[in-house]
Amino acid sequence: MDTSEIAKLRSAVRQHVSASREQRFCYRALCVLLITEGHRPNQVAEWLGEHTRTLERWRKRFVDNGLDGLMDETSPGRPPKLSSDEWKRLQQDLGQTPGTFGLEGRKWQGKLLREHLGTRYGIDFSLRQCQRLLKQYRQRPNNLGYKAGAAHGYTSAAERPGTE
Repeated sequence: MDTSEIAKLRSAVRQHVSASREQRFCYRALCVLLITEGHRPNQVAEWLGEHTRTLERWRKRFVDNGLDGLMDETSPGRPPKLSSDEWKRLQQDLGQTPGTFGLEGRKWQGKLLREHLGTRYGIDFSLRQCQRLLKQYRQRPNNLGYKAGAAHGYTSAAERPGTE
């Protein structure tokens, strides 16, 4: 595998891991497990594109606090308006046409999504946030892996479902 493919894989892992607290926890646990099984922290850091100090900090948190030490201490920013279950249901909704839900139009757009969220979920999002949700939905992993356009580091807080 060449270095650009490796970079794409690392980026895809980072993007996927950043999706939820639970996924970040699992990623940290995997990193600590690799170290405790005898791999050098700098080797694991190189494999995953992390900084060695970050891995050392996670290992120390695990030693000091067990598995709880690997969970995020706080959830930064505003709490999401959509729960993870609602986000999953919304993704299923977006796999269908807007007409399925009594909306005018053949393709999902920000205004239609905003109306759908208000009607079906009782949630009021701004038009811009609905556009971000659609963008995030379209960049989700497909059956073969991540689309080339989705291989770009962590998802910003503004692009996570349910945050504004």
